[in-house]
Amino acid sequence: MSTSWPKPIRSPGCLAAVAVVAAVATATTMGCGDMDPGAVVKPGCTAATGAMLPWKTGNTWTYQVNDEGVMTVKSTTIGDQELVGGTGPNKDAMAYKVVTHKSQMDQTVSWQAPLGDGVIRYREQSFSASTGELELEEHWDPHKLHVDGSAEHRVTDASWLEIYQETKLPVGGAPESHEAHDRWTVLSACESVTVPAGTFEAIYLQKVSATGGSAKTYWYVPGIGKVKESGGQLEELVTHTLVP
Repeated sequence: MSTSWPKPIRSPGCLAAVAVVAAVATATTMGCGDMDPGAVVKPGCTAATGAMLPWKTGNTWTYQVNDEGVMTVKSTTIGDQELVGGTGPNKDAMAYKVVTHKSQMDQTVSWQAPLGDGVIRYREQSFSASTGELELEEHWDPHKLHVDGSAEHRVTDASWLEIYQETKLPVGGAPESHEAHDRWTVLSACESVTVPAGTFEAIYLQKVSATGGSAKTYWYVPGIGKVKESGGQLEELVTHTLVP
């Protein structure tokens, strides 16, 4: 059965970047040692260099969150490596424990790991904002993509499909498992975006899920990480700390 995907929503900013992909590739093959092979440049735009999501224990990002007018702050910190655990297929794998706090009790704990030029998720737990008790456990097989920073996926109009098995284990509810399909598209390889942390030149991505047809858009700045996210709620980077 074929899947009908919503047409990507495009911003006019930076679409000229695709015209210079060939020039960047040529410069890379000529041995420009400090040029990221995934960099795409346009006039007035800084080259996209560095890891799409810098991954090291202690790295922290703090976001201002607007959920239908309700303003909160959330903070995500990469912890140490440990066994994924749980009951999923990756329980014996090693990954970094990542904790996201919205309040003292409202938190999400996930087990994630770098893979190639990207980051993947193996398992996640969600806790109640009112009681602090575990509400939902999820795991993915073979994994769920967090972000892909490979050279071929930093180019305007690049598009790829991620297929994986998603299992949800709600506390007190019936387990649910289904095959998930996520369509990723690079809407712009270089998009100017302003958030409380400043103005950046970002790689602008969209993820559309076939399950429910939900769509999210992300702005990633290589060397810094996610600076903005929309879809369901709006998240904007306020501050970040990256371990040397």
